[in-house]
Amino acid sequence: MTPDPAWWRRSAPEVATARVIGPVIGALYLLGGLAVVAVVVLPSAAPRSSLVLTLVGPLAVLTGAGIVRWGHRLPRPALHALVVVGTALITWVVAAAPGVTAAMAMAGIYSFVAVAAFFLFAPPLALAYLVTAIAACTAVLSWRSVPAGPVVALAVVTATIGLVVATLVQRASSASLDGLTGLANRRGFDDALGEAMRTAARTGTPFSVALVDVDHFKSTNDQDGHAAGDELLRTVAREWTPRAPRGALLARHGGDEFALLLPSSPGPAALRVVERLRLACLQVPLSAGVAQHLPGEDASQLMRRADAALYRAKADGRGRCVLHEDLPAAPRTRRA
Repeated sequence: MTPDPAWWRRSAPEVATARVIGPVIGALYLLGGLAVVAVVVLPSAAPRSSLVLTLVGPLAVLTGAGIVRWGHRLPRPALHALVVVGTALITWVVAAAPGVTAAMAMAGIYSFVAVAAFFLFAPPLALAYLVTAIAACTAVLSWRSVPAGPVVALAVVTATIGLVVATLVQRASSASLDGLTGLANRRGFDDALGEAMRTAARTGTPFSVALVDVDHFKSTNDQDGHAAGDELLRTVAREWTPRAPRGALLARHGGDEFALLLPSSPGPAALRVVERLRLACLQVPLSAGVAQHLPGEDASQLMRRADAALYRAKADGRGRCVLHEDLPAAPRTRRA
């Protein structure tokens, strides 16, 4: 099984959220370090262990434990550094390993680079990291006078592991995507909203959400057919996606409703963003309700307030955006 070719043009995998990055990458460092420690402390044919392995093994274990604990706080650039440093450390360990057998065993850890790269990064960048790891593996094992056969076999195994991870990540990411628009679906939005709430609780950074409805969508479906309605939904996705702020997530929330997550955006700023997006897509009549997350508020409460603002936008004549905080009192929740 190979990944869908279109998937290779996508951005970083949706499954690589802050909540799972720490445990996954930390585990790779920790297990790689334990493999190095095993070569150092367990009996082998080599007369003595390398000082490099004695230092790098425990260091990798400690680093991995730290990433498991605090990895959710790492910025995206730090993830690149972890992959680059990990590749360099593996190369150093293979070069310093006591004996060819130990060198081959340590070279197996290059497969961890393939796992990390395809889990963390967009496919083209992940492929670049994989090629770099295989090139480093080939070069250092050739320098250690390892025959070509085992070197090629190890390269094939590493590439295969990368392909398998890419396929699994593709399938997992597709479960969070809407088939019609290519946007995140409700599951993907809920996952991102949970991450935003955890970030807000940790840092105090405000964020907002918006619920957006296509006005008179049922009439369009009834009069012009479902194909026309589907085209309206695709138009919103096509027009809003390139215009949305960096870091924002646009999702199809269900039916004719979209949801927009705006990190680091207080309510008034989010309202301006949504109104700008609405005006950029006047060929599709839209109404939107915006709400800023309040301290101590859970996801359902936040979405109910955005829904209430959307109800007010529709009640006031449609084709407009309303901020919940601007309402004189919390109105009833829209469902129509």
